[in-house]
Amino acid sequence: MLRQHIPYRAQLLTDGVRPLGAITQQDNQAFEAGVVSGRILLSFLGVGFEEKTAALKEDRKHKLTKEMTDDVKVRDVGGRFVELTDVSATEAETLSKFIHGVHKACAHFTIGSDHELNAATYQQAVPIILRLLRECLPNRVGH
Repeated sequence: MLRQHIPYRAQLLTDGVRPLGAITQQDNQAFEAGVVSGRILLSFLGVGFEEKTAALKEDRKHKLTKEMTDDVKVRDVGGRFVELTDVSATEAETLSKFIHGVHKACAHFTIGSDHELNAATYQQAVPIILRLLRECLPNRVGH
């Protein structure tokens, strides 16, 4: 998990920032792979989104198995969950837009959802997600 899966998702997240031959970043497959990876990493870190309040929420429920094959969370691999109180209001707003956008633009077909998943939101979210990953898994993720 720490040597392969987490670094792979972090790399997808980083790669999606740079358009790779698409006409627009939203048309770019790397963008979509990156946003989905970012959402996976946030869930792994215990960060979710509450649709009713349009705000971040804790996402810490999971099934722990001996092989850690179902809903692995950061604590399962020796890290700690993100404390939402440690995320600034500006960061929380960015991450809320990001997660809501991923749900609407990538996880489901939607029309008129008014999500704000665009290049600017993505570019603002990436360093926040990577910082939270570093803080919650210090010296544990191999690149």
